[in-house]
Amino acid sequence: MNDELSPVGKILDRLEEYSERRGEWRARCPAHNGNSSDSLSVKEGDDGRALLICRAGCDLRQIVGALGLGMVDLFAHNGRASASLAAAKKAPKKSGDEEKTFTTDDLPDGTYYEFASPSGEVLYIQRHKREYYRKVAEDRWRLGLEENPRVLYNLPELIDGVRAGRTVYHLEGPKDCETAREALGVVATTSGGVKTWRPEFKSFYVGADVVIIPDNDKEGQGYAEMVARDLATVAKRVRVLTLPDLPEKGDLTDWLEAGHTRDEFFAAVETAAAHGPEEEEPWPEPVPVEVKLPDVEPLDERMVPDSLRGWVVDTSRRMDNAPPDFAAAAAIVVAGALVGRKIGIRPKRRDDWSVVPNVWGGLVGLPASMKTPTLNQILKPVQRLAAEAREEHEEALKKHDLDLLVAEARRKAAKDNLQTVAKKVSKSEASEGDLEEARAELEALEEPSPPAARRYTTNDTSVEKMAELLMTNPTGLLLYRDELTGWLKSLDKAGHEAARAFYLEAWNGDGSHEVDRIGRGSLFVPAVCVSVLGGIQPGPLGVYVEGAFDEAESADGLLQRLQVLVYPDRGDFDPTDLAPDLDARSRAYDAFKGLAEIDVGKFVGGVKDEEEMPCVHFDDDAQAIFDGWRDSFEREVISSGYPAALESHFMKYRSLFASLALIFEAVDFVDGVDGAGITIGKQNAMRAYVWLEYLKTHAIRIYSPMLDTPARRAAALLEHIYKGDVADGDKTRDIWRRGWSRLASADDLADALDVLEELGWVRREVVKPDGGGRPSEVVRLHPELRD
Repeated sequence: MNDELSPVGKILDRLEEYSERRGEWRARCPAHNGNSSDSLSVKEGDDGRALLICRAGCDLRQIVGALGLGMVDLFAHNGRASASLAAAKKAPKKSGDEEKTFTTDDLPDGTYYEFASPSGEVLYIQRHKREYYRKVAEDRWRLGLEENPRVLYNLPELIDGVRAGRTVYHLEGPKDCETAREALGVVATTSGGVKTWRPEFKSFYVGADVVIIPDNDKEGQGYAEMVARDLATVAKRVRVLTLPDLPEKGDLTDWLEAGHTRDEFFAAVETAAAHGPEEEEPWPEPVPVEVKLPDVEPLDERMVPDSLRGWVVDTSRRMDNAPPDFAAAAAIVVAGALVGRKIGIRPKRRDDWSVVPNVWGGLVGLPASMKTPTLNQILKPVQRLAAEAREEHEEALKKHDLDLLVAEARRKAAKDNLQTVAKKVSKSEASEGDLEEARAELEALEEPSPPAARRYTTNDTSVEKMAELLMTNPTGLLLYRDELTGWLKSLDKAGHEAARAFYLEAWNGDGSHEVDRIGRGSLFVPAVCVSVLGGIQPGPLGVYVEGAFDEAESADGLLQRLQVLVYPDRGDFDPTDLAPDLDARSRAYDAFKGLAEIDVGKFVGGVKDEEEMPCVHFDDDAQAIFDGWRDSFEREVISSGYPAALESHFMKYRSLFASLALIFEAVDFVDGVDGAGITIGKQNAMRAYVWLEYLKTHAIRIYSPMLDTPARRAAALLEHIYKGDVADGDKTRDIWRRGWSRLASADDLADALDVLEELGWVRREVVKPDGGGRPSEVVRLHPELRD
């Protein structure tokens, strides 16, 4: 170390690379040796002392120790209080030429060593340990490596030598490598200097016989130990050669120039002891990481209204004992669609907030879980209603044809009468008043409007078609899709923003929408109310859940509107061949028909305002249940730390509670249950309460790909290990600083390592660096993961 240097000059003299920025210097912090080339800030204080700040939080003593300095070296002595800036600028490696482009002929005098890629392309050159010039074009160079990746010296020769089974000699600098190649005829390489080794370099030494030759000083010995420790995990054999009679700070070149011979060299190589990793405790057979789905509550049959219960249970049994959750959830969605906008509910006693009981739902299960057959059974009552509506429409069309004939005859008679009166007026046989009367008679005739076709369901998701159907079915429609994931993804695509906005409004059920039709003008839909039902497979749904909130337009709550989503455990396969329970089916069909034709006036106790949707309230007991549930549930959701998407899903339960309570009350009303209607009673408020507690567990299972559980973090880390992103001996702080999903903090990584260590995949060790500095925690991989 040059004692004439100022404190800042001493620091810069010990750094491999650095850059100047607005009166300070930036470099890689030697204490934690991370990936950032500007994690360490070096500045001069007013009193001339060196000020060191590590952005990663390394302690000052750790930084100084890693540089091989003492705390006293940070302070100015002998009146040299402000000489560091000038001294640093005089340093040959910081000549102010960082942005200057050199030709080969323009480079400063000296010996240069080329560092090339595996294919032989020169990436940068080195003049001495701390001076590099990166290649920016053919015969064009700039000072400093910037973001250029480091490579090993003579890399193509190293690769060929390892393949050929030749012994590889690893030295401290390029000068000694060239000495070894020319004087000894061996394959020689280096990383460039004692501060330049990177653990990833070891990938080029797999299966090699390696001899490491350090310089005879503390730094050289520490460098050799570090390289040997990393290479011992991949190389066939690693030896560290201490050359006999090598003077202090001497190197291989000095040794040979002192008169030592090739024979002496290779004799010393033969006697060098093999360096191997410390004896490890035996590794157990690793246990696979199992990411379990969160538990869900099974459906209690009593959650289903009486008139639908027998049919739901019978349908599930006949579907080879499929989970009854499928039939129950689908039946609730269909019932809500049949009520639609005919009736609403105001969940608050005084507020005018109204809820339309159309709900969106889906059945989550594997392809063989009987989702689609169950859905087909639940939709049969609606299909029967649709068939009856078609028959009625056909009869109405026949009557309409006759009405058209009558209207045409009347129009012809009125025209004839107008012509007759006009002739009489011209002959003064009738007055102008008679003519106006005949004209008014003709104008009063109206064309009979064609009968509207009653629709209950549709599979067409185009907004234009849906708008046309809603114009003639203002109380609402049920959109049925066998596979809902495709529909959700279609609404995520660019250019589908209008369709997405339409369905977001359709979920509310109480808004209007204007649709622009190409070539046919706009279509104004005064009431947009659409229920949604379909099936979803767990795999595609999980992918959608994980990716649905990466973009801002995907965070508008579309997925959260699918609130009656059920993802039950798959039961034991139990084939059945049972006759349908006709009585249960008939009672359920009658209930659905009753909902389609519900007497709104009787249910709400009289319609007060024809301009607004008729609404009901909770009775006193039901209101107390709703208010108490909402206060407790929403406080718990807000304080639980759920991901924003899941929290948003749960916060929509306030309207779902009201919708379910109204649907259950309407089902009881059409079934003739005493006291049903006028207000929502305690029983159906409690039934809604139970449903929400049940659905909550299913929502957590569905959103579980977004939940950062220790098991999911462990699975994510193990995946990175298999990809080769994590090497044996990597520091834990270097891993979490890479910012990987689920592993972007020290605590997240610790959770993952806790799981993998317990399962036998990894071990954690604390390593103290040679020459002092902060100890590091490293990850040791199971032997089968090290290849």
